[in-house]
Amino acid sequence: MTGGLSYPTQHTFPVIGTKSGTTRTAVALTASYTDNAKTFKVAGFSKINFDALYTMGATETSNSIELKIEASPDGTNFYRIPNEAVSGGTSTLTAREFTFVGTNAAAATISIGLDIFYLYLKVSVKETGVATNAGTIYIEATLSGQ
Repeated sequence: MTGGLSYPTQHTFPVIGTKSGTTRTAVALTASYTDNAKTFKVAGFSKINFDALYTMGATETSNSIELKIEASPDGTNFYRIPNEAVSGGTSTLTAREFTFVGTNAAAATISIGLDIFYLYLKVSVKETGVATNAGTIYIEATLSGQ
């Protein structure tokens, strides 16, 4: 007997950047979400995991990436994924954004797993805190379900 969850289908693909075999090719980051954004269909899957490789620019310290995830029922109109804070039985929702602080001019990795209930997702990423040298990012997704 084996433990853990078993999914009949898993699909792994680059979201931002490219991959050939096991070689990951990152893209340059900017201070804008619009420069590095990708929309893709997730209908029929129940989980998604994002694996990110962030490399801060040379001589940079304490920079970070901000990852925004939006959902859509039609691939055209997108809605921010929310955070929920509950106090006294009241749910307060805010637009969710993931912030990850890098390691001074070195490669750093992060993995983000989410439940999905949508037909489409859009992932956008930007870098903050850059003094002179922008960093790079590679993001890969694994869809699980069906």
